[in-house]
Amino acid sequence: MNSLTISVIIPCYNAEKTIEACLRSVFSQSKSVNEIIVIDDGSDDASISIINKIFKNSNLNINCILKAQKNAGPSIARNKGAMLATSNHVAFLDSDDEWFQDHILISKKFLENNDDYKMVATKYSSGYTKFSGVVSFEQLLWKNYFLTPCVILNKDCFYDSGGFNVSMRYSEDYYLWLNIAYNNKVYLLDYIGARNVEFKKPFGDKGLSSNLRAMHLGVIKCFDSLYQKRQVNFRKYVTLKQFEKLKYIRRNILTLLIKK
Repeated sequence: MNSLTISVIIPCYNAEKTIEACLRSVFSQSKSVNEIIVIDDGSDDASISIINKIFKNSNLNINCILKAQKNAGPSIARNKGAMLATSNHVAFLDSDDEWFQDHILISKKFLENNDDYKMVATKYSSGYTKFSGVVSFEQLLWKNYFLTPCVILNKDCFYDSGGFNVSMRYSEDYYLWLNIAYNNKVYLLDYIGARNVEFKKPFGDKGLSSNLRAMHLGVIKCFDSLYQKRQVNFRKYVTLKQFEKLKYIRRNILTLLIKK
């Protein structure tokens, strides 16, 4: 069996305030990744110079790649990073997030001991869930347990599942997890592996509360696609959409309460 290797893919757009902390968290892992790929998505701030400086000063044996593209969005950036990756597994990290020290160590150990699992994730500091364990496709339909900065998955599985859907602006990550879980075993570890650099709250912060409706419609689009592919029947499809509408109402109420 080939050794398990990991490339971390980081899309970056105007992240001069957070990209250093993000990259430092990768270099500070108790178990190193094999490769860091940053896809700059058309930044017009100091992001690129900061990244180059950090890569230049790194004394670790990690392959560091910086590629620039015209602004096209994080899904295209992540897919491009996966195409460049030379490892057999890929991890994802957003430029305004950072990993806790043992994220790679714990995730990699699980995958090495359970090679029948194609995807594993730690937990995110906000929106913490007590649940951990095997996450079935059925469970994932009702709740998204996975946040992108916490996920590590087999690269072949990533491609076989279609990668990130570039036609979706919101919930494209959830759609990928659903496609993966439909045919593969996935697991949620009982370890908080990532957090936002600026400690944003799960509801009510700029960039989230203003996009609640778009995120809601993104989830509905996921269910539409699953029904069209006959991965859920009509009865479940209708029930899922109604349940998502209730969750959307709840999120709006929570956002209003937090703002008070």
